[in-house]
Amino acid sequence: MILTVCTRAQLAGALALGASIRQQEPNHHFIIGLADEPTAIPDIAPYTLLTLADTVLTASELATLSARYTPTEFTAAVKPRFIQAAFAQYPADDMLLYFSSYSFVYQPLTPVFSQLANQKIVLNPHWLIPPADDLEPDEKHLQNVGLYSSSCMGFRRDPETMRMLTWWESRCLAHAAVDFCVGSCLDQLWLMHVPTLFAGVSILKNPGLQVALWNLPERHLQDITGNWQVQAVGTETPLLTADFQGLLVKREGLFQHQNRLKLSNRPDIRQLVAHYKVALAPYHQTAPPPAYGAQPEPTIRIGWRRAALHRLGQLRQWIATVPVKPVHR
Repeated sequence: MILTVCTRAQLAGALALGASIRQQEPNHHFIIGLADEPTAIPDIAPYTLLTLADTVLTASELATLSARYTPTEFTAAVKPRFIQAAFAQYPADDMLLYFSSYSFVYQPLTPVFSQLANQKIVLNPHWLIPPADDLEPDEKHLQNVGLYSSSCMGFRRDPETMRMLTWWESRCLAHAAVDFCVGSCLDQLWLMHVPTLFAGVSILKNPGLQVALWNLPERHLQDITGNWQVQAVGTETPLLTADFQGLLVKREGLFQHQNRLKLSNRPDIRQLVAHYKVALAPYHQTAPPPAYGAQPEPTIRIGWRRAALHRLGQLRQWIATVPVKPVHR
């Protein structure tokens, strides 16, 4: 089975993902976990819809989470619960792949399922090659947002997997805020601990898996008569999946300040994005604002505004710490 978790505003992407899965993996259930109210939404048949009621979170717990988090943080906080609910919904299915609603599938996911069949959990790293420049993001940024991308993960039914999901759920419910100063970043930062805390964890190192804003500088694409190929780390491999967060809408996601990838220099990416827009178009809708996540999404400042804010912060710190001699009259 394959799962995504989204709000009503992200349903278009989820439905486009579902259509790509029906084409490439028709024998797998596709499940949409709606971290929102199930009202004013389009018909999602033939896919399965899980709602917040399936997470078994009480109304009081949902209200507390909603008051604490932004819509993005709220969605991340309940993601482990939706994964557990999907396993409960389909007890005969032993493997679950998770993809974000910004994802699209281009080839059968056989390599991913094959790797997961011999493991309990598979994680997808943001990078396969370290950056060789001083542009953003760098390795320090990944220490803030996480080494592994929670936009693509795999889980095989096993007591160890359920133990991991229980641990992850408790951390996400309590600490899903994006606050680098306290070491918190959605559901994703916690994944760094998984390879050391749990057995049977493997890393997905297929360059064709989940090409995205954060790794496209190291990967180049080629459309060969409708079959996309990825050139990276000295190899050429079929494009399996892509994540379009930050490629359609600027300053979206956790890499808003990246300055390494310039679409003006990458006609291959522009072509891939154009194809995705065509696939997304039939599902566009006007969605109501998220019903959960009462805190406002942060304002993204770039250019001189970001620099000015940084300098003001330095000035404030200096004022707070500069020694001042007392004045005696």
